[in-house]
Amino acid sequence: MQGGGRSDDLGFEQLRRALRLANELRDLPRGSELQKQRAVAGLCEMVGARIGLWVGLRGLASGRVMLGEAFGVGWENAGQREGFLHYVGSAQRRSEDPSLPRFAQVSAAPVATVMRRQLLQDSEWYGSEHVQEFRRAGNVDDFIYTAFRTGPDTALTIALHRSWGDRPYTERERRLVDVFHEECGFLHRPPEIPAALLAGLSPRLRETLRGLARGLSEKEIAAELRISPHTVHDYVKALHRHFGVQSRGELLATCLGQSPSGTAL
Repeated sequence: MQGGGRSDDLGFEQLRRALRLANELRDLPRGSELQKQRAVAGLCEMVGARIGLWVGLRGLASGRVMLGEAFGVGWENAGQREGFLHYVGSAQRRSEDPSLPRFAQVSAAPVATVMRRQLLQDSEWYGSEHVQEFRRAGNVDDFIYTAFRTGPDTALTIALHRSWGDRPYTERERRLVDVFHEECGFLHRPPEIPAALLAGLSPRLRETLRGLARGLSEKEIAAELRISPHTVHDYVKALHRHFGVQSRGELLATCLGQSPSGTAL
């Protein structure tokens, strides 16, 4: 952080809140839904966001960025939540978020934190079909994205959204989120699977299990491994049989020894 009494310098109390939240998260089960929820909700409280998302991104290398599975807090009603799910599930390719290709360009660093105004001018943002059709209907507008790169093509991101028409974020708020995220790289490092559990698995089953432990969907694992989602589904069923479990949650609980991470919006 720079000195000199600038208006965007962080105060002691702000820094203390960010570091307190980081320390609190260290004490929660790693990779659990509880840890994600507290991280997103705590950041929303710190910067005045209404909706917060913990979401996977893929396609960063090509600039054709797509959202993956997401955990979210702050929806006003079921309709807003369903609208977001519709966008993630089927409408992204028709109405691309204009900020994401720009974000892919600036997020090559291990941790990157940006405001919307650093990516797009108002005319580009409010003139886009995506914003008018999806953001406005969902009552979400300005944002801060903070991302942790998990690979050359993927990242895990926390997105903090203002309500439609609310004031834009300030540089001080962006820096506060950045300080928090620099302290919390542990949030995105995948939990370690004991070597003894991997020993009896084929290389493809090991890769599939590691992908599940990172929170990837079967489609995302298929894209990383360059195989079909059907094949990955067969691998997941083979893992269930191998470990004697009936669900992804049981599988992760067995292999990681903790409450599994989940998807909740």
